[in-house]
Amino acid sequence: MNKIPAVSSSDYYRIEELVDITSFAELLEGYYKATGIPNGLVGLDGGLITQAGWIDACTHFHRGNEETNRRCVESNCTLLEQAHNKKVSYSLCKNGLYDYATPIIIEGNHIATLFMGQLLHTSPDFKHFEQQAEEFNYDKAAYISAIKQVPVIPKDQIEKQLDHLVQVTTTLAMSALSSIRERHLQQALKDSKKQRIEIKDLLDNSPVGVSWCDDAGNIEYINHAFTRMFGYTLEDLPNVMTWFTKAYPDAINHDEIISRWENWANSDHRLTEPFIDERTIRCKDGTTRRVAGQVSAINNKRLYICTDVTERWRSEQRNLTRNKMLERVAKGDQLNTIMHHLITDIESENPSMCCSILLLDAEGKHLISCAAPSLPDFYNEAINGVEIGVGVGSCGTAAYLGERVIVEDIATHPYWTPYRQLAASAGLGSCWSEPILGSANQVLGSFAIYHATPSTPDSGDIEQISFAANLASIAIENVINHEELIRSEQAYRSLAENAPDAIARYDREGELIYTNPNFEALFTNNRSENDSYLEHYHSVINKVISTGIPQQVEISIPTASGHCYLMFNIVSEENDDGAGALAIGRDITLHREMEQKLEKQARTDFLTQLINRGHFFELANREILVASRYNNPLSLIMFDLDHFKQVNDTYGHAIGDLVLQKIADVSQMTIRAADILARLGGEEFVVLLVQTNHDAAKQSAERLRQAIARATISLGSNETIAVTASFGVTTISFDKGISHTINHMISDADKAMYRAKQEGRNRVVCV
Repeated sequence: MNKIPAVSSSDYYRIEELVDITSFAELLEGYYKATGIPNGLVGLDGGLITQAGWIDACTHFHRGNEETNRRCVESNCTLLEQAHNKKVSYSLCKNGLYDYATPIIIEGNHIATLFMGQLLHTSPDFKHFEQQAEEFNYDKAAYISAIKQVPVIPKDQIEKQLDHLVQVTTTLAMSALSSIRERHLQQALKDSKKQRIEIKDLLDNSPVGVSWCDDAGNIEYINHAFTRMFGYTLEDLPNVMTWFTKAYPDAINHDEIISRWENWANSDHRLTEPFIDERTIRCKDGTTRRVAGQVSAINNKRLYICTDVTERWRSEQRNLTRNKMLERVAKGDQLNTIMHHLITDIESENPSMCCSILLLDAEGKHLISCAAPSLPDFYNEAINGVEIGVGVGSCGTAAYLGERVIVEDIATHPYWTPYRQLAASAGLGSCWSEPILGSANQVLGSFAIYHATPSTPDSGDIEQISFAANLASIAIENVINHEELIRSEQAYRSLAENAPDAIARYDREGELIYTNPNFEALFTNNRSENDSYLEHYHSVINKVISTGIPQQVEISIPTASGHCYLMFNIVSEENDDGAGALAIGRDITLHREMEQKLEKQARTDFLTQLINRGHFFELANREILVASRYNNPLSLIMFDLDHFKQVNDTYGHAIGDLVLQKIADVSQMTIRAADILARLGGEEFVVLLVQTNHDAAKQSAERLRQAIARATISLGSNETIAVTASFGVTTISFDKGISHTINHMISDADKAMYRAKQEGRNRVVCV
């Protein structure tokens, strides 16, 4: 990539100051090897910082010709200018290849641009590139060979890959920025020793946790952020050893951290080398947080600065867990092995819990032990083969009902009456169980989280158990599908004329010489006016005949009920009159449909079936772009159920879930079809109203408020409950050229909703 003219930006940290470029270059190179997508990083001055995988077509041909090189430079300049204003931009170079770019934004500042490019979305038009070779006097054979190496990747996949790389880069940069700020804070503390009152005010109001102790380990100070983070006050922590005992109750962590601390405290390098540590800490209320901390020796004090990195760490761990599991599935590991590793990865987030996976047997009546590495063997043996039903512990009930079952105290809950002594012997105090549901919503088994003491899950725990059950579902169905595929392939060997595959043979001229009935039915009964798929299919057939190189091609055939997807493997075959081709097509319609279902699951809230938070932000950002382009008003409603905690406390989480589902249904029926309704989390919902001004938005919110207030939820035995909601409404317009973001709208609506709650709840407040 040539150097591109810089785009002006406010002074800020450069990407080189926030990211280790050598390590980042290795990351991009690894990403290229894994995906086959060339990529690069460009600084604000337009200079190329690092690149990976530039293709031969550009390197050996386009860059070597004055005219085609000029085209590349113009395309890159345009792309960089677009990337300064858009999240993801792309351009089709006049040389025929696509390039993508997106800005790296840190706290509103554009610090670099990430590129992916030199690719195609569909198979190349070789006639076009042959003409280009003739126009610029390229070696045609070598140039076409280089074009064949160009990766062919769909647009939506490129955008997802680019977005993922941006998230990784942003996380690295933000982590470095946090470290820089922490160093600045430490330096500020050293430089202002004489201003003790001002320093204390600074520390008390610091957003990061701060404490210090003397040389003997007596803790002398704890700031407000430290107490908010962990719950401990200075009275709770007289010395460092007390902190270690409370924060790291498990023996391995406790002994390891004390050993490291003592080695550092007694080291001659303690004045120049800080004590740095990141690990999971137990808070006063029994919850855990992932914390990055640093201790510095300043005079006769030991200054401790810590930051809560739980969300970032959990996100990284879950991405790692997902990737490792998918890798094991792809390698064909045994299901028990995959599930064992999945559990150990999940348990690493919180050492105080242990997990189990039980699978439903072929009859759908009994649970079979699959993996539970942290539970005692006698416990696993006792529950292996248990028949599901209401009152059969947490897992038996969850698998029977197909619903999450939360048992906060095993010793008192009726579901555990038959197994209370068994649980006590195993040292189990609580059990939360999530049914593992397949893509057709059928129960495959259960995923359970146990604690040694009675425990109540928070929203993060619910997300964790749902995440784990979803991963288990993907693994189970993939293994089942893989096993079924192997059995199918073995059966296909014995089939000929009655084979379920579509089979055809071609002579050296590409003419059909044999088709089985399945092939004939697909290609004759489903013919339509649009036969473009046949042109591509026949071009691949002719390519195999002419080159002898095996090819694989997927085609979509229109049917009365939609489309049938076939994956053809085509190989060269010697016939009586010379080399021909053999094509065997397999129906992958169910696989494609499953992919579509999984994509829907990724965008849908599992409880209410509304769109989830992540997908809402994607749609909202798109609507803001449309509204700004056409100068349309845009409104947003946020509402939160009043006293919802009382519903859960009074009736239980199962009824609370039923209430959320009812509110989602009522809201969906009340809003317009064009409006976007989503569940942000917990009992909080949001509606984006397109082309809607302030007055109309207020009226819509009032209709929704009344509809929710009228709705009732039946509990059985003629008992019903009703809930109300508090609403915040905000409207933006673009007639004054002011830029807006969805985060600003949500913040404004949230403040208005908070006012509605302060003013008595069950009302609408606008800003």
